[in-house]
Amino acid sequence: MGIVDHAGAAVDRFVRERMPHSAVPGMAVGLCDQAGNRWTGTYGVTAVGGSQPIRTSTLFSVQSTSKLVTSTVVLVAVQQGLLGLDDPISRHLPDFSVHSTFESDPVAGITVRRLLDHTAGFTHEAPVGSNYTSGDDFDEHVRSISRTHLRFRTGNHHEYSNLGVDLAGYLVHNVSGGRFPDFARAELFARLGMDRSTFDSRSWLADGDRARGHWSRLGAAGAQVPQVIPMVPSGGLYTCVDDALRYLEFQLGEGRGVVRTDLLAEQERFPRLVDNQQCGYGLCLYVDRWDGDVRVHHHGGAGFGFLCQLFWMPELGVGGVVLSNSVDHDLQNELAAYVVRTCAGRSDADGRPGPVRPAPSTTVSDPALAGTYVGRLGEVIELIPKDSDGVDPLVLTDPDGNARYLVNDFTGDVYYRTHLPSAPPSRLPDASCGTYYSTVAGVPVAPFRLRQAGEHAWIDVARSGSLDNALSLQLESIGDGAYLSATGEVLRLLPDGASYANIPLVPQEDLAVTQGVDG
Repeated sequence: MGIVDHAGAAVDRFVRERMPHSAVPGMAVGLCDQAGNRWTGTYGVTAVGGSQPIRTSTLFSVQSTSKLVTSTVVLVAVQQGLLGLDDPISRHLPDFSVHSTFESDPVAGITVRRLLDHTAGFTHEAPVGSNYTSGDDFDEHVRSISRTHLRFRTGNHHEYSNLGVDLAGYLVHNVSGGRFPDFARAELFARLGMDRSTFDSRSWLADGDRARGHWSRLGAAGAQVPQVIPMVPSGGLYTCVDDALRYLEFQLGEGRGVVRTDLLAEQERFPRLVDNQQCGYGLCLYVDRWDGDVRVHHHGGAGFGFLCQLFWMPELGVGGVVLSNSVDHDLQNELAAYVVRTCAGRSDADGRPGPVRPAPSTTVSDPALAGTYVGRLGEVIELIPKDSDGVDPLVLTDPDGNARYLVNDFTGDVYYRTHLPSAPPSRLPDASCGTYYSTVAGVPVAPFRLRQAGEHAWIDVARSGSLDNALSLQLESIGDGAYLSATGEVLRLLPDGASYANIPLVPQEDLAVTQGVDG
């Protein structure tokens, strides 16, 4: 039995045991190797209460896994001479602008590469069309990016963002003279035989063989998961397990003649903040070491009722994909870790261990570096002064010389300082203080609290869905009702409402739906 069939049999047992207890209506799982061997497994139904089975042709939304495919589409455009990875975006979008408190001309340093490796400095969401707001006009979504503020100086470090990838897709739209979904279909999908794949929501909605996304939080409130994703290049790909395996075979085959091998290898090049950095995020590709020594390339996706994990092991020549139509579980990551451990011959392949991301040192000899730092997914690290000499962790400064960003020298992950001792006093309007909620489809999702404490304004961001263990971020006034938080996100208090990180905030007292609200 070959490695694909062996791993597939193990996966099938794993899914049949775990899926009934994981609130998953349907799943499709696929494995392949560079020799063309395949295994697929389909489970469950396309929608809760329905009887249509999941097939290998059933379309799923893959959410942020779209970013990896979009970067490949951009490489096709580069190969055709339509643009260059190191072109400044102003060459192709001369009217584009964006706000920044860190530099006077931020657009000058933004290149196509920086859009794809997420070092341009963009925040994650746009004012129009996001994970929280409706709107399927992609052009309007892109135009609204100019109303956002960068979170840090361009090129300073990597920070995951939808907006850079959406701009990269928009560049392809501009230089190709056609729609991004059409270019992707003609220049990549058709050449790889991915006939079921599309970035076009109209094709997705009209398809009879597609899964429906599920999220219990909305279902319990009687609300529907939005079906159209406005962030097209960064999250709007729909595909099936058969096509996902064709994409994996393309990656394992180093481009298969569709993209030059040297150009495809650019996806693996991640920005290095330190010489010994082992992992990082390249051109929309995570380059990781799982379980310490297994090299894994991957990208996952989550949202709008769907979860996905697509991954491959270059040294082993094996790849896999997990597609799911529910967000109420973590099976996609457990399965990916299980496959990696099984293929690597681990005897304890129980599906639980995954990526290894060591935390930076928690003690520092320089008291100026002490404080609380927070990562993208809410991880908190306390740097505590110590008496003995030693090597301090890497802490990057902002343009004013403030120690602001803690770096994990193994992964390149960055953590933001939550309080800057040198920040000037700031004050919130009294009427703005209180509890707010982000919402999706009118349903409250996460609470926030605005408060004044002495000379400084603060925003408390919920952790684990509650403000009882909130993360407190210092706010600095930047004028016109806007405040810059310690993590570079912007709070706006405008006559038509409040927003934080471009996510609309609804005062708790104004919520139409109150079930499950925990202030």
